[in-house]
Amino acid sequence: MKKAFMDTSKIIKDNLYKIDEIKNRDYSVVHFKVDSSNEKMVKKVKGDYYSINFDYVSLQKRSKALKKEVIKILSTFFGKVKTTKPLIIGLGNSSIDCDSLGVRTNNKLMRVNHFADFLNMPKVALFNPEVTLKTGISSFSLIEMVVKKLKPTVLIIIDTLATNNEDYLNNCIEINNTGIISGRAIKDNKRIDQSTFLIPVIAIGVPLVLEQNKKLYTTPNVKDIVELTSDIISDALNDLFF
Repeated sequence: MKKAFMDTSKIIKDNLYKIDEIKNRDYSVVHFKVDSSNEKMVKKVKGDYYSINFDYVSLQKRSKALKKEVIKILSTFFGKVKTTKPLIIGLGNSSIDCDSLGVRTNNKLMRVNHFADFLNMPKVALFNPEVTLKTGISSFSLIEMVVKKLKPTVLIIIDTLATNNEDYLNNCIEINNTGIISGRAIKDNKRIDQSTFLIPVIAIGVPLVLEQNKKLYTTPNVKDIVELTSDIISDALNDLFF
């Protein structure tokens, strides 16, 4: 479980670093960019950050439109990387609803890496490393072993995010090309990004946990939110690859 990719509340309020914003009646899509001119000020890694913002009703009724927005954003990133052999990582704890987004999304994805010798399509492979408390091994170490074995062309990381802004809890899908740190409570965990694995990393997350005063909170309908958002993300990835 990670902090949200950016403190988007302050950025939106001050209209800083915003490249583009598309407002629809039921949702909006915001694109932020961090580069060498502002990375020290915003204290974020250089790259592109997208946020698809919606409410619960729109999530239920406008899932097809939200999926199209996810596809548009991922297509922008995919146009700059090789997607012939993607490795999709579902981070999180499958036993806890609010931390199960990555695993549940991965479980809905098609995988064909084991058929790749005769299928002319991307060699999609999936991996759910679970959490250190279950395996005794950090997610980073497990991912590192799989990457060395499979040698993918791109990593796609899917995980639950934690936010300190109530407005973003359950209400957005965030996508970036800067990576994340898995298991933020584990001091020795390393950042999963292009600098550590030497391949492009695309991260997808949904803020499903609210962090305030060093305590974590979730909502009674979080299982439903996970189901809906994992459907959107998995459908988008399946459409893009297959």
